[in-house]
Amino acid sequence: MLRLIMRRGPTPGAIYELTEPTITIGRGSKNAIVIRDNEVSREHCMLVRRGDDYELVDGTSSNGTFVNGMRIAEGGSLLRAGALIELGDSITLEYERVNLPALETVLNGTGMLNGRPEAPSRHYVTVTSGPNIGHVYPLEDIIITVGRETSNDITLADPEVSRYHLRLRREMRGYSIEDMGSTNGTLLNGVPLTQPTLLSHRDQIRLGTMVQIEYLRQTVESETAPFEDDDTPNRPIELAPTASLARHETLVMPHKGGTRTLGTGLEVGALRDHVFLAYDRFDWQKVAAPLLMAMQDAGMKVWVDQYLAYDSDPWRAAVDQAKRECELMVLVVSPHSMINTVLKQTYRDFRSMGKPIVPLLYDSTIPATGSLNTAKPIVYDVRDPMGAARQIASVIADSR
Repeated sequence: MLRLIMRRGPTPGAIYELTEPTITIGRGSKNAIVIRDNEVSREHCMLVRRGDDYELVDGTSSNGTFVNGMRIAEGGSLLRAGALIELGDSITLEYERVNLPALETVLNGTGMLNGRPEAPSRHYVTVTSGPNIGHVYPLEDIIITVGRETSNDITLADPEVSRYHLRLRREMRGYSIEDMGSTNGTLLNGVPLTQPTLLSHRDQIRLGTMVQIEYLRQTVESETAPFEDDDTPNRPIELAPTASLARHETLVMPHKGGTRTLGTGLEVGALRDHVFLAYDRFDWQKVAAPLLMAMQDAGMKVWVDQYLAYDSDPWRAAVDQAKRECELMVLVVSPHSMINTVLKQTYRDFRSMGKPIVPLLYDSTIPATGSLNTAKPIVYDVRDPMGAARQIASVIADSR
C-alpha cells in the first residue's frame, strides 16, 4: 500500500492513500489531494502510477516541487519509499510504502512477540559520537527523519550525513529504521543497513564514519523505570548531560580487511586531494561546520579534526598526515584561533612545506593577514557559506 503523510503543513500527520492511476495535488478544490496553503499552486503537481511506484510531475507550479531537496526537472521524478516531497517552502510530504502483511507476520496478529505481551514504552535516540554529542531526542511522531537539513526532525550538522539520511517509523513494537539512499550509508550494529529493520534496545546506528546514535527504549510503569533489554537484566536510564561526556579518542569502522581506526589508520595518500580546514573548536558550530558542508556541496573533499580527541595520540597522527598530504589549508581566523598555539604551529608547519594557506575572515575586528604571511584573505559572511565555498574553489583551481 502506497500513501503520503503530511509532515509539515496545515494538517501535520494527515495520511493520503494512493490508489488511483493519476492523482492531482494542489490548492484548488477539484484536486484529488487538496492542500490549502499559499505556497501551493492551484494545480501544483501530479502523481502518475509507474509500475509499483508513482512518478511525480510538476504542474508548472509557482514555488516549485522538490524531491529529497532537489527540484524536479521537466519529465518528472520516479519516487522511492521514504522520499520527501516539498511543495514550495512550507509543505513536506513523506512518500511511504506500508507492508501490512509483513507486520502482521512479525507480531503473529496477537499484539505479542515471542509469546510476551507488549508493555507501553517511551523511545529515544542519543548521540554518542558526532555533533550534539550526549543530546537525547525523544521519539514521539509516527515518522521521524534524520539528516543534516534543518527540516528534519533530528538535525545532525555533519558533512558525512546526507540532507535526508534515514528515517524512523513507529511500529507496534518500537521503531523501525530505514536508510533514505544516503551517500555515505547507515550501519546498524556495524552491518550496512539495506532494508527496513525493527530496532532493539541499545542498537548502535552509525551515519557515515563520524556520527553515531544509540536507540533506547524505556518502559512506562514509573517515571524512573529502567530501560528494558530483551535478553539482559534491566538497566537504569543513562541520559547523562552533554558536559560530562568525553569524545572518543578513536573511531573504529569496518572495511574489507577487518577494522581500521580513523586518524591513525588512514591509508597513505588518502588525503592528497583534500583541503585541510583548520579552526579553533570554539568556532566549529557557528563558522566551520556550515562552511564544511558548503564546501562538500561544492564538490570539495575536506578534512577536519573535529571528532578526534584534541591533542591525543590519534589526533596528532591524523594532523601530521593531513599536513603532509592535503594540498591547501583554509584557516578560520578568529580571536580564538589567533591565540591557539597548537593551531598556529600547525599552519606554520603547513606553510613551511610550501603549500598555500587561505585565511578566512569572519570577524571584522581581526587584522587582515599581517602576522600570518599568507595569501589574500577571503571575507566570510557566515550567512552565506556557499559564497565562501565558491571563492575557495576558485583559489584551488588557480593553484593547480
